[in-house]
Amino acid sequence: MWSSLSRCAPKIISRRTIRSFSKEIAPIDQAATSQAAATPKGSTFSQRLGAFMAGVALTATFGYVTLRRDIFEAAEGVESNIQSLHNDIILSGQTLSAKVADLEARIAKLEGK
Repeated sequence: MWSSLSRCAPKIISRRTIRSFSKEIAPIDQAATSQAAATPKGSTFSQRLGAFMAGVALTATFGYVTLRRDIFEAAEGVESNIQSLHNDIILSGQTLSAKVADLEARIAKLEGK
């Protein structure tokens, strides 16, 4: 591979350039890797448990507020429906009373002839 590259661009890439780049990699320090392996990465169990409990508390609070608002809205909707039905019943009762009075007047008129 390097020979094909050196043939394509002999002035840019030479064996000396390749050798100098290959020596720039630093050797692995065994003490640093053992120290990094000894220290735990991430959070501890108590931190994770605390974060979980905070999430549960926040979600429960949000759920409670949302559920309470939904219940109050539903109760108001039921009350307005009951009031609407009450008004409809009163109106239909008045309409029926007017029809009965009209029919009684017509019957009295027919019997009077």
